[in-house]
Amino acid sequence: MKELKRILLNTTMRRKVVPIIIIVLLITSIYLALPWIFTEAPRKFLLEVKVVRNGKLVPALVYARMLYPEGMRPGGGYVAPKGVAWIWIDHETWKRAWDEERKRTGFFADPTIIITAFTEDNYVGLLPVVLKWEELKPYALGGKKTVTIEPNIKRVKGRPIKIQEGSSSGSGDVPVPVDEYEETKRVALGLVYFDPNIGEGCGSLYMGYHYYKKVEISLAFAFMSGEDWEICFDVFRVGSEQPGSAATVANSANPERHISIVVTYRYERWRYQDPVSGEVYDEEYDMWIKNFYPNTMSNETGERVEIHYWTLKYWGYGKGISEPTYREYTFQVDGHDFAVDLLWFAELLVAIGKLPEKAATWAGFILLFVNLDAYVEGAYAFSYDLEYFIPEDVYVLIRKGRHEFKGELHNALYWKAYRP
Repeated sequence: MKELKRILLNTTMRRKVVPIIIIVLLITSIYLALPWIFTEAPRKFLLEVKVVRNGKLVPALVYARMLYPEGMRPGGGYVAPKGVAWIWIDHETWKRAWDEERKRTGFFADPTIIITAFTEDNYVGLLPVVLKWEELKPYALGGKKTVTIEPNIKRVKGRPIKIQEGSSSGSGDVPVPVDEYEETKRVALGLVYFDPNIGEGCGSLYMGYHYYKKVEISLAFAFMSGEDWEICFDVFRVGSEQPGSAATVANSANPERHISIVVTYRYERWRYQDPVSGEVYDEEYDMWIKNFYPNTMSNETGERVEIHYWTLKYWGYGKGISEPTYREYTFQVDGHDFAVDLLWFAELLVAIGKLPEKAATWAGFILLFVNLDAYVEGAYAFSYDLEYFIPEDVYVLIRKGRHEFKGELHNALYWKAYRP
């Protein structure tokens, strides 16, 4: 009987010990496999970046930058041996910076992350990730987004990228800010031209900014290794609490009139280098409109974007002085994007030595512009009303401007009426 009790006791103890051992082993394996669980990572937002070439994940170096009120800040550099990088974002610090900017200036923006990826087959790519602040929550509460970047810019020079087998997928060197520059300028949002040969009549243009509404702004960029200028659309989504509007009239006495606004242009130069040796393998040059000031809208002359084509919108006799011969309002035709000038800023950067002189010879330089998308989240940030009044006995042609970039035409809010 005593022997039976001893056997039963030992069996019971073994049954208790085995589950405890299994639990310990499970906890140990989780810790070894996912050490970030026991760090601050669950309190951050996770951006998962997949790098793809020809439909397949490829090894890459992945870099992140985040838009702050003063410009972009480095968000980390990552070695992705299997083509996937995990980028942890401290969203609380980021959001706090923009909240303070809005209180101070009334200017606000949605969170933008710029991803740059280099692949071993000598391609580089740039991807903007525009989020909503509500999306930026802790990973433990579902804060995660997955994006795919497909590098398609051929690197014609520079150090090739080589990722060693078994390289860590963790953080490497961050992109290094090398230089920056800002300039404030009055630029033309709209232009109306009235041929003096028409005689009586006029062309009138009104433009307004609807405060608290957002506009999307493009980014012009080039890599030193690519020797080519590119424009990425809808990169920055920004707005202001300030309203603004202006009106102007062109006639025989004043044939060309503008509606303009003061904006701040920004330039940044970034360096990418080997995380071990420090050897530089590429540099990036960025230009965009950082800020705009709606309360500066007026009928003063502003810097003009180059017009390469004038599309015919109306031809025929006028309808008299009491009825518009031609009218457009609030992007009813030709979409809701429009171009403003950037070339003057690029040429200034070359003149003062911020951009290398050779950058002015790269493809696309003389066509650089900023694209503004006035329609965001179901609302117009800008509106306009154009009217031409032409005498009944005058035959006119009315045209609208287009800016060309690498074979594609982009809308400009520039009109001209003339007597052929």
